[in-house]
Amino acid sequence: MKLLLALLAALVAAGIVMLIAAAFGRYQARLERKLAGYEPITAPRTSMKSSDIDLAPETRMMSSAMELTRDFATRTGILAKTELLLEQANVPIRPTEFLFYIPVLSIALGLLLGVAYNPLTGLVAAVILAVAPVVFVVRRRDGRVKAFDGQLPDALNLLASSMRAGFSFMQGLEAVGNEAHEPMRKELHRVFTEARLGRNVDAALEDCAQRMKSQDLMWVVMALRIQREVGGNLAELLVTVAETMTQRERLRREVRALTAEGRFSAIVLSIMPFFFLAVFQVLQPDYVPKLFHNTLGTIALIGAAVGNIVGWIWLRRIVNIEV
Repeated sequence: MKLLLALLAALVAAGIVMLIAAAFGRYQARLERKLAGYEPITAPRTSMKSSDIDLAPETRMMSSAMELTRDFATRTGILAKTELLLEQANVPIRPTEFLFYIPVLSIALGLLLGVAYNPLTGLVAAVILAVAPVVFVVRRRDGRVKAFDGQLPDALNLLASSMRAGFSFMQGLEAVGNEAHEPMRKELHRVFTEARLGRNVDAALEDCAQRMKSQDLMWVVMALRIQREVGGNLAELLVTVAETMTQRERLRREVRALTAEGRFSAIVLSIMPFFFLAVFQVLQPDYVPKLFHNTLGTIALIGAAVGNIVGWIWLRRIVNIEV
């Protein structure tokens, strides 16, 4: 019986999504028909939407829902941020699909498990399914950014060696891109391709620095621009910048090692309230429910949660030392 109810709930959720998509799709079609008479006949069509193609009803409704998601995300500014995040994380998925499928699948799974088991289980599953992809993409982005900064000094040394061997800056950049590992390889190949297509190499490197959130690469771009204005040995300049980055990274790791105790204390102190709450629930089953069904207990729980969050942020700010 539970399985049958779960299947019915999933079908109802899918039907609601399709009805919403169909309603907005019909509204958009009516609006386009009304505005069609005001469009110049000789005006070239710059883009093609899914409504311009004869699609199956299911595909047309899905495309309308995707377009609705894209328009809403564009107006709110979420689309640009999501696109940058996916690009930084090197996740091969369009931002519209990422913003559309995650909420839909989360709601469907929440309804399915809520009917099959209980509403709390469905709510927890829906929240986990909604948060897990975002956490995965953010952690993948942070890993690529950290790996890029770690590879940058070696790439600069290799570029300086190539220039000393007689290569030009662009030839050395291409050689470094062919020899480097990911993510340095892909980013340098993109910079080299943009430069070959006519873009200024400094602008391409600056966009790469902003895309990868690399302050070190931004300093390299500034050093390149200053060197072109005042002159000098570019290879020696790149070696000096690479040595400075290496020393800063060594100092950053020393600071991280010295602050490891504070970071570990923040983690332990944040977990302890939940740990003791679980222990009391096992040892004294009649004690914990009183906290949730009593006004004073609820206030105490809210105060403990707020204090826990404030303490964790405070400790993280203390041990976060800029180098």
